[in-house]
Amino acid sequence: MTRMQWRVVILSWVTYAVYYLGRVNLAGALPTVEAEFGWTAEQTGILVSASLWTYAAGQLVNGWLGQQVNARRLVLAGLVGSSVLNLLFALVAGPTALPLLLMLWLVNGFFQAMGWGPILRTLSETLTTAQRRRISGLFGASYVVGSAATWLLTGLLLSSGQWRLAFAVPALLMTAMGVVWYSLSPRAGTSGEAGRVLRLADVRSMLRQILPVTLTALIAGALINGALFFAPSFAAEQLPLDQAAFVAVIFPICGLIGTAWLGGKVLERFGDPLVSLTALLALSALARGLHFVLPPSTATSVILLAAMGITSYALTNVLLTAVPLITYAHLGTSMVAGVLDATHSVGGAIGGTVVGFMIARGGWTWVFLLWTVLPLIAIGFVSAVRYRQFVQASRT
Repeated sequence: MTRMQWRVVILSWVTYAVYYLGRVNLAGALPTVEAEFGWTAEQTGILVSASLWTYAAGQLVNGWLGQQVNARRLVLAGLVGSSVLNLLFALVAGPTALPLLLMLWLVNGFFQAMGWGPILRTLSETLTTAQRRRISGLFGASYVVGSAATWLLTGLLLSSGQWRLAFAVPALLMTAMGVVWYSLSPRAGTSGEAGRVLRLADVRSMLRQILPVTLTALIAGALINGALFFAPSFAAEQLPLDQAAFVAVIFPICGLIGTAWLGGKVLERFGDPLVSLTALLALSALARGLHFVLPPSTATSVILLAAMGITSYALTNVLLTAVPLITYAHLGTSMVAGVLDATHSVGGAIGGTVVGFMIARGGWTWVFLLWTVLPLIAIGFVSAVRYRQFVQASRT
């Protein structure tokens, strides 16, 4: 790649990682905020889940919008808008805090959704297909590193005793990153889909073509978020609660290995993102099937969390990065990325709810059975796409 292309890749990677400063910070600061305002667990749960739905809706809207307008400006608007909302969040006080904070975080979810699709469109316009394939495996590590950096920064800011800094400081950093992004990002694409505008007929055609992969995104979201939400609960089956929290961190840590290593290796081996998805879905089913083979123990909990973390994050990375950038770039990278990311978020919300319901009524055996079967169903969806491509290729 040229120096300009490397600059765009690195700038895009860092920019999307910085987006997470204005989203994940709530999770780290929540216990302190909850204690100050005297909220119940139900009230906290409403605030936590609020932005997940507006983020999903925002991915649909902003994915489409990112195909129509200047992606450079849309990414800037997302960073600045989220910065303003984080600053307002830090200023709220008083007995009516929850409704106002809820409204602010709902809107924040929409602004946060202005990053992924337009950034992928920028990469698509700047890089050739071969270059996109080269960076797809590693690009998804931006949100894993962004999450980890946010947890670290939030912890440092909370140590000062002022939880409001956990929202004010990220706001300033996001604004600064917005200025850097707007100054250094390309004004116009050099290849790919530059200047492409989606008509309503294009959107309908795109949705029909990617429907099986969209259903796969729903399943992938359920797999990763269900395990992420309940990893401490699963570890607590074998360990005291304080130790279980430390063991549960294995899931996201191994997720970084899956994102930065396994996803890239599978893409390198097979080339085609859809074939890579099939391989990763099979590995995901195998990882969860270990629950029925290994005896219950602390070591088994560690192995399962590590295997699920590696496969879940690798699957998500290929699905949300390589598929829009390579397989469906001709349909509009930003729009495809928005649809898949939105569906993935909805799947995560549904998956977390279903897992909680099943744990309460049937125990972990039924949860792992569901987690093992779902990737196999998704393999059927991806196979349907591959078969359609084979038939079309035969006709031409």
